[in-house]
Amino acid sequence: MPDVVAAPAPSSTPEPPPSANAELIARYADGRERLKLTWLLAALSMLGPFSIDTYLPAFPAMEAALPATEVQMQLTLTVYFIGFAIVSLFHGAISDSIGRKPVIIGTIAVHAMGSVGCALSQSIESLLVFRALQGCFAGAGFVVGRAVVRDLFAGDEAQRQLSRIQMLFALAPIVAPILGGWLVAQLAWPAIFWFLGGYGLLLIVWTQIGLVESHPAEHRLLLAVKPLAATYWRMFFNREFQLLAAIPGINFVGFFTYIAGAPAFLMRHLGLRNTDFAALFIPGIAGITLAAWCSGRLAGRVSHQRQMRWGFSVMIGAALANLAVSLWLPAGVVWNIAPIAIYTFGMALVTPCITLKLLDAFAHARGSVSALQSSTHVGMMALTTAVIVPFAQQSLQRFAAVMLASVLIGTLLWKIYLATHPPAPTPAT
Repeated sequence: MPDVVAAPAPSSTPEPPPSANAELIARYADGRERLKLTWLLAALSMLGPFSIDTYLPAFPAMEAALPATEVQMQLTLTVYFIGFAIVSLFHGAISDSIGRKPVIIGTIAVHAMGSVGCALSQSIESLLVFRALQGCFAGAGFVVGRAVVRDLFAGDEAQRQLSRIQMLFALAPIVAPILGGWLVAQLAWPAIFWFLGGYGLLLIVWTQIGLVESHPAEHRLLLAVKPLAATYWRMFFNREFQLLAAIPGINFVGFFTYIAGAPAFLMRHLGLRNTDFAALFIPGIAGITLAAWCSGRLAGRVSHQRQMRWGFSVMIGAALANLAVSLWLPAGVVWNIAPIAIYTFGMALVTPCITLKLLDAFAHARGSVSALQSSTHVGMMALTTAVIVPFAQQSLQRFAAVMLASVLIGTLLWKIYLATHPPAPTPAT
């Protein structure tokens, strides 16, 4: 066994699922089994959005009860994302070494304990500690789940599977703030974190029963700190990784600024209540869900380049419309939220194509590259909550300006990627 693990060389050709998984691949050729797997992987991915969005409507109640300031409550998001970004680097690498299933079960168990700690917190300092613990272990289902998809599916079917998971995953940001608003109104804010603990226990049981290990022993990689650091170093400073990881993350900042700033956007600027968060989340996630369905239908019919060109065009149009209505129309739920839904539609057309390109560029360590991509994105979210949201939440015009800047930067990076990584020519028939 070598004592150094080098980063796998980028490859433009998708690697088929390993032959050792032939029995599993045959199993998931059955539509019913594939649907069960889709629901499980989507439910695992939902843990992150539930941990973020469920307690947003409780911000005012928590500020009064702990007590805490608005800045300190934003900090509970920031420390969550910092923990998520750092520890997510290890989820994929450990799953590449010991298998997918043990990592998922172990991390969700620790997340559930962090949820209980949040529910019992009597001060903002205690809450910050347990929010950081939640963040450290919230991302394994999302990170490792994408690696499971690529273990079992290739080509267009992998794109369809990611799109199906994205469609179901989109339910979480819709349900979470509605549920959180109801819990804080009917019970009290700790009930939100008791719910998260219970959801974690449900996921542990479901994973134990319903998930079969997809990463066989003969394909596992050496786990050691020095080789892992070397692998991440080479990946992170690889030009292809930097471009492909940055594009969907920066696109998402244009929407995530509204999510993290939802208390100010909805209650301060649009005059809504803490039970009205669905007014933002349902249209936004509906755009993502519709685009995920379209992406699944387009797989194998439209090239990734064309699908992404459509997605960027939709996002730019929505961002320009958003800025226009923010500048020239009075605040209103319909015209201030409609462009956000259109933006998320374009964003979700782009994301599956970029994800597959990135996973295929590092086909021999998909868990590691998935983790590094996730960590990069969550690092962007931490920066967004700490710097961009405090700037944006001062006015509707600033929210809109952040959205427009995000898609323009994302488009520029995609153009750079196309210039430096032209698609391979199609062989003549």
